[in-house]
Amino acid sequence: MPAWILLLRIRNFLIPIPWCIVWILPLPFILITSLVGYLARLSGLKNYTFRLLSESWRVLMLIICLHGIEVRVDTFDTNILLKFI
Repeated sequence: MPAWILLLRIRNFLIPIPWCIVWILPLPFILITSLVGYLARLSGLKNYTFRLLSESWRVLMLIICLHGIEVRVDTFDTNILLKFI
């Protein structure tokens, strides 16, 4: 399930951030780089750069699949919460 909203809480301030914009906007660019990387590897280029480009879709999957992750940082004077919904 993809994460749609990021709840950011710093002390007592709750800020909802639309996380879907973070992964929907770069989606076409990531798909194009994957396609370029695969085409370059199929043409016989075994360069590290093209191998990296062909695997760029994994970055998108990592960004999308953060649903349910909660990160808390509690220090003496600051409380920070990141929660992906």
